[in-house]
Amino acid sequence: MGIPTLLVAVLQVYSWLILVRVILSWVNPNPRNELLLMVVKVTEPVLAPLRGILNLGRIDLSPIVALILISVVIRLIH
Repeated sequence: MGIPTLLVAVLQVYSWLILVRVILSWVNPNPRNELLLMVVKVTEPVLAPLRGILNLGRIDLSPIVALILISVVIRLIH
């Protein structure tokens, strides 16, 4: 397995973590849930800066933008 393949795999897993975070935000789980805390801890370093740039009030588009950026990077690698 080469470095590009490994990087694509990591980015795909990260995309899934972002999707899990979005879905968990819809169902509003217990904020002390271990899964939720882990997903937030892993995804927040990417989503927080995007959220700061895309400040649209109550609408958080940072997960969508992050997924688009990850998709672009994956396409550039392949």
